[in-house]
Amino acid sequence: MTNLKSYYFAYGSNLSKEQMALRCPESDYLISGRLSGYAWLINSGGYASVKPSPNAFVLGEVFTLSEQDIEYLDNYECVSEGMYDKYILSIQTEEGLFDCLVYVASDNDMGKPQAEYIERINAGIKSANLPDDYVEQWIRPFVPEN
Repeated sequence: MTNLKSYYFAYGSNLSKEQMALRCPESDYLISGRLSGYAWLINSGGYASVKPSPNAFVLGEVFTLSEQDIEYLDNYECVSEGMYDKYILSIQTEEGLFDCLVYVASDNDMGKPQAEYIERINAGIKSANLPDDYVEQWIRPFVPEN
């Protein structure tokens, strides 16, 4: 039996390598990446998403996932309930382009983060070591430091 690995691009609380290790035990961190033509936001449900935006970009982390890990993430991201949809998008890295699984919320109306989510997003920002100017421009308008 083969266990194919897929690439996954994390941009929200899953930036946290600790959280990913718990959620997706067979996952491995690979490299940092950039999703061009999308903007980061907190949706009206209170969680991170991305939406098409020609002059924007989203920084995040690329992980490898097993088929089982994808099933776990589908559950966490409430795919069957319609909260998030799954896309394969091109992520630019230092090693070239990777076609990655990206979860995009079905509701991309602007909102405020869930209280418990603020801490998890901030842990992800620290884990990913995102550049301060990126965090200030794209994430801090939605998520305060804790």
